[in-house]
Amino acid sequence: MLKSAIMAEKETKPAAAKSFGEAKKSDAALREEAVLQFWRKNKIFEKSLEQTEGKKEFVFFEGPPTANGKPGIHHLEARAFKDAIPRYKTMRGFHVRRKGGWDTHGLPVELQVEKKLGLNSKKAIEEYGIAKFNQECKESVWEYLDTWNKFTKRIGFWLDQDNPYVTYENNYIESVWNIVKEINKQKLLYKDYKVVPWCPRCGTALSSHELAQGYEDVKDLSVYVKFKVKPNQKFGAHMGSIPDNTYILAWTTTPWTLPGNVALAVGEDIEYAMWKENESYYIFAMDLGLKLFPNFDSSDMSKYFGPYNGNQLIGLEYEPLFPFLAETISESEKPKLDKAYKVYEADFVNTEDGTGIVHTAVMYGQDDFELGTAVGLPKHHLVNPEGKFIKGTGFLEGRFVKEKDDKGKPTLDVDIIKYLTDKNLFFSKENYQHSYPHCWRCKTALIYYARDSWYIRMSDPKIKKQLISENKKINWEPEYIKEGRFGEWLKEIKDWAISRERYWGTPLPVWQCAECKQFEVIGSIEELKEKTKNKLPLNDKKELDLHRPYIDEIKLVCTHSTNSGQVCGGELVRVKEVMDVWFDSGAMPFAQDHYPVGVKKIAYPADFICEAIDQTRGWFYTLHAIGILMGRGKAYKNVICLGHLMDAVGKKMSKSIGNVVDPWVMMEKYGADTLRLWMYSVNQPGESKNFDEKTIALLQQQTFGLLYNVLAFYELYPAPEQARYGAGRNKPKSNNVLDVWILARLDELTKLSTENLDNYKLLEPVRAVRDFIGDLSVWYLRRSRERIKSGDEDARQTLYFVLKTLAKLLAPFAPFTAEDIWLKLKMNPPTGGDVESVHLTGWPKAGKIHSGILENMRITRTIVSLGLEARQKAKIQVRQTLAKLEVKNLNLSKEYIELIKDELNVKKVEENKNLEFDVKLDAKITPELKAEGDYREFMRSIQDRRKELGLSPGDKMALPVETIYKMYKIMPNLQEHMLRVAAVASMICDNLEESLPKEEIVTLCLLHDMGNIIKSNFEFMPENLEPQGLVYWQNVKNDFIKKYGPDEEKANMEIMKEIGVSDKILALQKENFFKFACKHRDSPIDIKIICYADWRVSPFGIVSFDVRMAEAKKRYTLKTKTEEDEREVLIKCCKEIEKQIFAKCKIKPEDINDKTAADIISELRNFVIK
Repeated sequence: MLKSAIMAEKETKPAAAKSFGEAKKSDAALREEAVLQFWRKNKIFEKSLEQTEGKKEFVFFEGPPTANGKPGIHHLEARAFKDAIPRYKTMRGFHVRRKGGWDTHGLPVELQVEKKLGLNSKKAIEEYGIAKFNQECKESVWEYLDTWNKFTKRIGFWLDQDNPYVTYENNYIESVWNIVKEINKQKLLYKDYKVVPWCPRCGTALSSHELAQGYEDVKDLSVYVKFKVKPNQKFGAHMGSIPDNTYILAWTTTPWTLPGNVALAVGEDIEYAMWKENESYYIFAMDLGLKLFPNFDSSDMSKYFGPYNGNQLIGLEYEPLFPFLAETISESEKPKLDKAYKVYEADFVNTEDGTGIVHTAVMYGQDDFELGTAVGLPKHHLVNPEGKFIKGTGFLEGRFVKEKDDKGKPTLDVDIIKYLTDKNLFFSKENYQHSYPHCWRCKTALIYYARDSWYIRMSDPKIKKQLISENKKINWEPEYIKEGRFGEWLKEIKDWAISRERYWGTPLPVWQCAECKQFEVIGSIEELKEKTKNKLPLNDKKELDLHRPYIDEIKLVCTHSTNSGQVCGGELVRVKEVMDVWFDSGAMPFAQDHYPVGVKKIAYPADFICEAIDQTRGWFYTLHAIGILMGRGKAYKNVICLGHLMDAVGKKMSKSIGNVVDPWVMMEKYGADTLRLWMYSVNQPGESKNFDEKTIALLQQQTFGLLYNVLAFYELYPAPEQARYGAGRNKPKSNNVLDVWILARLDELTKLSTENLDNYKLLEPVRAVRDFIGDLSVWYLRRSRERIKSGDEDARQTLYFVLKTLAKLLAPFAPFTAEDIWLKLKMNPPTGGDVESVHLTGWPKAGKIHSGILENMRITRTIVSLGLEARQKAKIQVRQTLAKLEVKNLNLSKEYIELIKDELNVKKVEENKNLEFDVKLDAKITPELKAEGDYREFMRSIQDRRKELGLSPGDKMALPVETIYKMYKIMPNLQEHMLRVAAVASMICDNLEESLPKEEIVTLCLLHDMGNIIKSNFEFMPENLEPQGLVYWQNVKNDFIKKYGPDEEKANMEIMKEIGVSDKILALQKENFFKFACKHRDSPIDIKIICYADWRVSPFGIVSFDVRMAEAKKRYTLKTKTEEDEREVLIKCCKEIEKQIFAKCKIKPEDINDKTAADIISELRNFVIK
């Protein structure tokens, strides 16, 4: 059926209201919706099928849902698993046809329509009209089609929803009929009258696999009943007639079956006793004596009689509990009453519960029925198919067998006990907790009820053997299901009751003759045409319709031979039953393509299927069974069996409890990928999953949060275009240990993912991906951040390659995230020409696993972990630099040791084989080390502030000059020097008669000697080195020289560029070199002020020019007369500049001193460099 046809069917009903939750859409949800739009616009799913057309087929069977209910969070679980494997296999080059399907028949649909129409019985349905009822059913199955289609697309489950198989279509039904015909050819189809699990609400039998899906723990009222033995009977070898007041005790958990009692059963080899209590005698199993009578004592010969073997009880007669059976029994069954109300031997009797004697109601128990058939007991119903007592049953008449009042009190059971009590036939009662079968659809407690049904003989030795042997060839995940839940089921296989006394379903294609009772199975529409001379079932629109009631109108002529050899010629009438809906779904490998009419060859078996664990006795079983019955062997090679989805505390989700999770709300909050990854990784597939939103949020943060942080960092510092092109094709070749390691980890991840996905294991690769993302973020990127920032091409290329490959590895599990990353990274023609979607790429191949590198890095990180523990124990934070870490075994090369040093913030890492423990941390903090620690903490606070402001790496942040001094580790005395120089310049600018660019002048004065430490020898005024000490400042000096070179003037310029000052200030700095002082006589006034301010500041404070020059002469001894002459010329020039400045100034040179500059210096510490 084409999509348009389905939609046309759907449009006969009003569109269902959407309920997609009210949660605000997260960034993840918005990203995913953008990817959905990209897929839709560019037909990516269709292209993935087209590009693999003609390649090796990977067969996937989709288990059909019913669209008359909304999809829930548990559907997301199943569909996530179903989607991952086909995506993976497509990337491996297989063609994966993903035909969708809809399960449209059965009780679930009927019950919903009954509720809508206000119908409460089969009689009401027939009065309403089967044709109208079935039309309502047909329309109702599409009520939520649009919601299902949107849900399927939203979770990223790629499925062909435009051309699905639909189980109510004539073509599908015809294929099902063909299967039934093939089964009948093998003489495996038969009709029998026997006890079946019966739903009185739905009025139909259930199959054994349906029965297995509906057990619930219940508390029932069980009763012990006294069956009065008829007098004058011999019992045992050593006593005479049985006393009048002798009773046989029996126990039942279904009091409603007592009116139907016709026999009692004992075990032939069980020992029984007779016990006298209050002038009455009771017969029961010896082993249960103390349970029944606390004072039971087999040594008390005045009360105890026995023991007796069960065979000594056989034949004892007792009086009926109720008169109703004898009063209502049919004439044909009356003669069998002679065999009723006696004791018989049975092999199903045991002493685990009750009394060791079993009450037998042949119409309401399978074992009872078989015993009754064997010995010829009367078969007569006191209960009708609706579960109500028939006319003529006195106080029970018309009452439901499981009748309870509003408070749950079993009123019918209570009335039966009252009746027995009045007759002195009641012994005791107790509440009994046990697991009892309920209808898997309407939840009504089932009853065991004798009924005509059609069966497939699954217990046939040949069929059973094949079922078991073929199961051994299936790869089950989890593996224990094979021999456990599924294997045990097959070992105890029951014949399949395939008929249902209902309306909306595939009609059982069996026509039976009213005359000779022979039946015929029709296997196709063509065969039906031949048998009826072109008469076919047509609905009111004159369309072919194989459903009831139209098919019921088709009569055939019986061609079977009678005993006389003549053709019967009677009328063949279709039996009234429809088929088990599980037969429909189990037939999908054949029926989805209309085999054998539409196609002669099918894709079989499936390479992969997946559903929840309850399908082991549902769809998994029916697929397997029909495959065996059709002679095709196993129906699937690999199956993932999923545990149920529970709420956060392990309770079943239920609307009545209010713990149902809306998948739309969760997707809008966390995105579908987060939910998918949670389903894969929370535990093994077959285990129940407790849906706790806190764990969802944590997974999103630890996986996708980290991954997108890595991606965001890469986008700030992307690899050059040509480098991306190379990394897009081949693994980068870097010698850096971190690059080599992360690439080795990537190969390891690829290998692990491939091996596990090939074996249909998803937990391991998903957890491995999660761990890899953690390594990528918290180890590789954190350790490589500065390299990437500085433009290291190897690092950028490596990160690019890792992210692109990781997108491929994520594609089966998190298809949206994988696509989003791919679209951000892919190279477009003509440079790179990547395919447009990650889902059109091939699966990555693992390179050689460099185990040595992986092991060395593992050891490195272990040492780091131990070092961090040592720091924590010593209560010393990582920001505090320490001198040394000793390691007991340090078999690592230099690059790994450098990582340890940097990560633990220690100066040295050394081996010491004499250590008691694996590592020893030198926790002594010297002044030098404290200074380094303070600096590290200070720099972290700067980074935190940048994050608060939302600045990108290239953005400049305006900072106070004192903060800049700390960032560049400017010595305190040098800081004071530049502040004093700036204060002098500031005072001159404020008092000069002409307007000047004061801010630029002050800025330059505050920064002009930033590189001065390069020329320091630390011998002058050693007190300035404290508290950090000489070693600390020597290291700072070395770092400056390493970074900026040995020329302090060039260093000054570079630092100012880093800070981001204006070009005007940089130009001023070029002019502000001491050796050009004589030229400054003719320079602009701003240059003169800057130079003069510097000449006024000595190491001891602001002094006069003369004092400053005198101090300089003492500190700097010149070697030649020429140098002395040059200095005198310089001093003369400087004096001239002083006169020029103060000729225009309101103050005098002596007005500028430490006292007058003090307040200005305090203000300048907070001066913001722009």
